[in-house]
Amino acid sequence: MATKRYTNEEFDMLRRWLDNNQDSASEKVIEELVDVISKDFAAEKIIAVNSCMGALHIALQTVGIGPGDEVIVDPIVTFAGMAVMYHNGVPVFADVDLNTMNADPESIESKITSRTKAIICTHLFGSMCDMDKIMEIAKANNIPVIEDCAHALFAQQNGKYAGLHGDFAAFSFNHRKQLSTGQGGFLAINNKDFGQRSNFTKFGRIPERINWNYQMPGIIAAIAIAQWKHAKEYVRKDHELAKLYAEAIKGCEWLIEQQVLPKNWSSYHIWACTFKGEEFGIDYKKFMEVLKENGATYFLPAFMPYGAFGLEPSPVYRYPIFQVPMAYTKGCPTACPHYEGKVDYSGGSCPNAEYLVPRMFNTVLSPIEDEKIEIYAEGLSKTIKHFS
Repeated sequence: MATKRYTNEEFDMLRRWLDNNQDSASEKVIEELVDVISKDFAAEKIIAVNSCMGALHIALQTVGIGPGDEVIVDPIVTFAGMAVMYHNGVPVFADVDLNTMNADPESIESKITSRTKAIICTHLFGSMCDMDKIMEIAKANNIPVIEDCAHALFAQQNGKYAGLHGDFAAFSFNHRKQLSTGQGGFLAINNKDFGQRSNFTKFGRIPERINWNYQMPGIIAAIAIAQWKHAKEYVRKDHELAKLYAEAIKGCEWLIEQQVLPKNWSSYHIWACTFKGEEFGIDYKKFMEVLKENGATYFLPAFMPYGAFGLEPSPVYRYPIFQVPMAYTKGCPTACPHYEGKVDYSGGSCPNAEYLVPRMFNTVLSPIEDEKIEIYAEGLSKTIKHFS
């Protein structure tokens, strides 16, 4: 049985949108989606957008990120750092915790300078960062926090949804997410002042200052409305299916599952662990070969979903997009004449991430049928026994 399902309701919503597509009433379906989301996410403002990246972009614009400004981001996924560079800001990479794989609050605090204007924390794979500590640090330094919740729809910490802890939260409806509309997402703004300042204008309206057309297309909103009522069920299903993998590696000393904080409830967009086989004389490539022989064909080595193809897996600051940014002239953003700091993206700046990324071993849950996940989990268990 597939994790996701579609019915005639999606087609009915599409027809309704198509019937109004030549009229201003076509925007009402977007407003309806915002109302639906707001029932679960009681934020100051909800904006339906074209992508999670669009949501991050709007949040950074609202904060006022520009040339010479620093934003602290995580070193495992590229998106936060890219969003900062779109604004000619400088990404500053905080290290991660080896166990949770999420940004380490102590590392975040150590990276704060007078130029720090925001923090973006990614809730990696569906398990939330330690928001209590991060928000304490942010408030002490008067720095806004943006949660990247692309993996974390309906994930929780202390019984409170991801996206309701920071000042902003960006969500994704990408094709691999638990609520999937192909593209799309939404931005939640939890700060009243930022909600009033957010300069999001629908296409065709003249804004007070320059901005971008990141509005969600009505056809995407129509599908999202029909899918939203099933989203919690999808997330719960992934949470349950992740237990099959956890059971498969139980007792294995060289596969260490991503630690979920006791106060967290993970949405498990991705199930992940750290491969430590080299400490036990087990070669990673050989492990992957045997894994496939045992029918577990959907596991991804060395964090390939967000790595740079053709390059060795590493923290993202080692990739050309950050090492040799080519988007702007005059050396911007990282060698911008307005920037008074010094960028150091060399090895050693995030030692935990540099250890972790080449050893990551993971698999997406939500697009796969239950029966296949059972087969993959059994194949993983057989593979562990092969090397034991």
